[in-house]
Amino acid sequence: MNYLVSFDIDNTLVKSSAGHMESLILAIQDIYGLKTSIDAINHHGMTDPEIIIGILEKYAVDGHTIQSMLEKCMDRMQWQYARIVPSENIVILDGVLELLTKLDQNGFLLGLVTGNLEPIARAKLKRIGINDFFKFGGFGSDNISRTELVKIAIRRAANQFKLAGDNQIFHLGDAPQDMLAAREAGVIPIGVTTGIFSAEALKSAGAYQVVPDLKDGDAILHLLLTPYLHKQQGKG
Repeated sequence: MNYLVSFDIDNTLVKSSAGHMESLILAIQDIYGLKTSIDAINHHGMTDPEIIIGILEKYAVDGHTIQSMLEKCMDRMQWQYARIVPSENIVILDGVLELLTKLDQNGFLLGLVTGNLEPIARAKLKRIGINDFFKFGGFGSDNISRTELVKIAIRRAANQFKLAGDNQIFHLGDAPQDMLAAREAGVIPIGVTTGIFSAEALKSAGAYQVVPDLKDGDAILHLLLTPYLHKQQGKG
């Protein structure tokens, strides 16, 4: 049996990166000529392209203009973040390194499902030395939909590692959008209350189990190996 675990990044593995959002706002200004703030919309749990589009729509930018320059804006965002990240203080959350090491040593295949554009996601994790744990992923640069990102990540893992047959697949994240996307993609969602969302909000969005943080690696390993959860995989 193959065990796959994907992780969200911001507020799941690391504290949210100020430089990430700074790069997005700078890119919008560079490409669309709009001076704005990340507080223009409630962006929590959204993919990077969703945030860009949401902010532009808030300022009544027409849809054709948004779409015609969206790829250019995301490219500019990556450029801006590459400039910012060398001086950024990215904080890994407690227990993350120990949990990743434990899962890796126990044969779990680890990946990412994140709204971050892939170059930004990888740059963050390289900065704190954990990027090499993650062998596959679905990123905001792949699709605007988190559900599609989960599916993309699974396909990439299956193709890269020639997976077939009996796979148990989990996704850990801090936002209701993570839980909904995992359920819709037939993956077991595990909520983590290290972000702004409560355990109740994560459970309401479909989390099968919620943990307060990633500090207790033994308990999380046991949770991932619990037969009850495996039987629930993909059920709504």
